Formats: sequence, structure tokens, C-alpha cells
Amino acid sequence: MKLQQLKYFAAVFENGSFSAAADKVNATQSGLSMHVSQIEKRYDITLFTRTSSGVTPTEAGRAFYEDAVKVLAAARLAEDRLRTLSKSVVGHVQVGLMPTFTRAVMPSVVLRFAEEYPNVRLSITEAYSSVLSQDVAEGNLDFAVVPTLLEASDVLLTKPMGQDRECLVCRPDRELPITDNKVKLRDLGPLKLVVPGRSNARRQSIEHYLMINNIEVAEILELDTMHGTLGIVANSEWVTILPGILCLPDLGGDRRKVVPLADPPLTVDYARIEPAKQPLSTAAQAFADILQEELNSALEMDLH
Repeated sequence: MKLQQLKYFAAVFENGSFSAAADKVNATQSGLSMHVSQIEKRYDITLFTRTSSGVTPTEAGRAFYEDAVKVLAAARLAEDRLRTLSKSVVGHVQVGLMPTFTRAVMPSVVLRFAEEYPNVRLSITEAYSSVLSQDVAEGNLDFAVVPTLLEASDVLLTKPMGQDRECLVCRPDRELPITDNKVKLRDLGPLKLVVPGRSNARRQSIEHYLMINNIEVAEILELDTMHGTLGIVANSEWVTILPGILCLPDLGGDRRKVVPLADPPLTVDYARIEPAKQPLSTAAQAFADILQEELNSALEMDLH
């Protein structure tokens, strides 16, 4: 169980509703609900009785809260000690992130890093894999995060970070043949599909998936802008395929519908690339560690 889950549970307990708790901890209501549901599902227990007016803790929830606040207090004490130690860490960290990460995990990572390492200057570049790889190779970035579809290189060191699920994303009111909270693209008929440009490492993976699964595509729209893609599919017949963590802000279906692909699933692997002959500085490694922790948490979120 993660401290973030305990923090979110305690916030819901103390505020009496998911919406009030979300405002308190600066998170989304759907995110809090999923974290609490994950605890209940994992341990087969009900922590809250949910009603339209809010939530009421069960007896199990009350008992769990007493233990949770003790753990959170101990964690805060440990963090205070680490912050004291971290004040000796200084420098300038330059990181490259793909749009998936800037939308999904960057805000929480940056806020944590700024609090824990106040004397480190941070610069973040958003770009697709080809640009980020070149910038790392040329020494312009300490490290970058890319899909692991890159060729082996003596210049770059690649370290796996985790595997994500690709999802169909479309306008919220589109009717889909969903089974077990997943969708088969071949059941949708000819697609009007928005895809990234050919310099994007995921483009090859998507095209291969479409070909081997005999998925009909009526039209292709090539866009290398994530916000533009999200805007188009939210308001038209066009659809797109995006990584699961990028879609977390859209869970709930108010702005866009998000459904993982099935039969077969399509996945994307993330990796950290850094110069092969130059180890990360203490400050850059600290940022990389926080980024990995937040990514792990995001990958555990239930997309259903």
C-alpha cells in the first residue's frame, strides 16, 4: 500500500466526501475514488458507505483511519529529516519529457521536487522521442523519457521505467461495443484515426498493430500536437490511440471517452535515456527517482 493511498483515504475520511477531499489535496475526484476503491478491492473490505450526499466511514474505515494517520505522521517526520539533508543538494537539472508525461505525472513530480530540493534549478523540455534522444546525446539534457522503440546505441543508456496500456479515445457520447470495459478496434468499422507523426516512436507500433489485426482505417490525420489531438477527438467523429496514463485526467467520460484496447491489447513501454558515459548528478538522480515513483503510482490506476 502506498502513502498516497493512505493520504487520499484520510482526506476523504476527514472531509466527508470525495469532492471536498479532492479540493483539499489538489487532486481529481475520480483519482481519489480509484485509490480508495483499490484499497477496498485489494483487501476485500468496505471503508465507506457512499451516498449522493457524501460518504460515511464504516467501522472498519474508522479503525483503519486511526492507523493511517499514525503512518502519515511518521512519514511526514521522515520527510522533514530528508528535507534538512537535501538542502545540501544544488545544481541545475535539465529533463526532457514526452507529452504523455507532461500531462499525466509532471505536475506532481515538479511540486514534490521543488519542495524536497529547493536549491536545485529545474528545466523541463517537452518534445517527442526523436528530438529528446538527440538532445540527450548532444548533452543538452541530463536525461529524457521516451517509448522504448529506440535502436541500441553506444551513446545512450536505456533504463526501463514501466509498461502502459494503449487506449481508444473518442468523444464522450460515442456508442462503442464495449466488453469487459475494453474495446476491439476491428468491431468499430472503418476508423477516422488521428495518429502522431512518423518521428514519434509510437507511430510504428500503432501502424503495425492496425496491419496485423486487419483493422480498417478510412482516413488518417497526422498531428504532432497532443492538445490538438485531444480537442479534435472530443468534438468529432475522429478517434485516436493514446497511452493510459495520459488519459487519466479524462476518466469519468465528461470530456472524452477512454477505453483500453483488447483482443489483442496494445502496450507501450517507457524508458529513461541518459548519456552512456556520464552518470547522473545527485540532483538529476533525485528527480529521476521521484519521477519513477509517480509513474509507478499512475500505472497502477484502474482505467475501467
